[in-house]
Amino acid sequence: MLHVPVRKILLVVSLAFLASCEPENVNIETPESKVLNSLLEKSNKDQGKSNIPKAPKTENLRDHILEAVSPTECGATEFTEVVWRHFSALASDELAVASMDHYLFLQQNAVRLGIGTDYFGRNGEYTKHVERTRRSLERFWNMHNQIRVLGQHNETLDHREKLSEIIWYSMQDLESKEDVYPMVDEILERNKLSPVLPDSPFFAADGVARPDNEIILGDGLIQMFSETGLEESIVWSGILSHEWAHQVQFDHFASWYPAGTFSSTAEETRAVELEADFFSGYYLTHKRGATFNWKNVEQFFELFYQSGDCSFNFEQHHGTPLQRRKATFEGYLLAEAASKKGHILKAEELHEIFVKQVLPQTVSSL
Repeated sequence: MLHVPVRKILLVVSLAFLASCEPENVNIETPESKVLNSLLEKSNKDQGKSNIPKAPKTENLRDHILEAVSPTECGATEFTEVVWRHFSALASDELAVASMDHYLFLQQNAVRLGIGTDYFGRNGEYTKHVERTRRSLERFWNMHNQIRVLGQHNETLDHREKLSEIIWYSMQDLESKEDVYPMVDEILERNKLSPVLPDSPFFAADGVARPDNEIILGDGLIQMFSETGLEESIVWSGILSHEWAHQVQFDHFASWYPAGTFSSTAEETRAVELEADFFSGYYLTHKRGATFNWKNVEQFFELFYQSGDCSFNFEQHHGTPLQRRKATFEGYLLAEAASKKGHILKAEELHEIFVKQVLPQTVSSL
């Protein structure tokens, strides 16, 4: 999944500030906030009882043993710099730090309830593009009407009616929806007092494939990648195709990833992510896929390069920048080789090629 590990680290760091960074001029512990805190605690407890299946562990690459990563080039990318710039702005605002847990909770429930999730881009400018790509992915992978693609937006956190709907449908003990408005007005007032709330891209930074047949695409994640100089439409297509590849993997976990192959969580995560990159490169350049021309091909190579990380021992290590670009490039080469025929290889055939050829070369050579 295009959960960039840096983002996850930043969120942990941000939430760690909650115990010590409380604004002096704003009373966070109002009656309304206490209700929200109580609701948040209940949500955290309920997550352990959820009927939504936990993401399957991807624990097999057949009989191949992954070699140790010895990258020839690994370091900060432009994306890393963009992320840290936005994080610095967020971390310097005590009110934003103190509010982060609540705001992420509200976004989580917006997705769960389907509130403000039916458009893409801050003003819906990429809705048609995402819908066209979704239909193309359905045809390409033969997954008609199986996957829901949902948008995530900063705007949701600054919209009185949307916030009211989220809180109203998340709480069981309110007599009237009117009881919600004092809480919502407190949030809106807090937004006015902060230069970061709710517009920091971290509040809409999900790029997630979930095993309950949902993909979530956040405006903030798209924004940060686009700020590296990538064309925004390429970012939307690249991330959606990558997350869709995870949905293909979910459908084959039992046969593709039997337990016991990987020696660590980081190792298995890297393998699964690189395969999703490989699948994306195949789809994006295939004659019956997205049919990217060379200019766009170079852009999506750069997108996956920017997505790499060098946190080799981190559980969510996705592969180095060079590894991710190489995995995507191998998908491109495979699609180019079959471009005249227009034949689409089955997912099982692609997986076999990845396991036997692409992964060993990608991991050992970079």
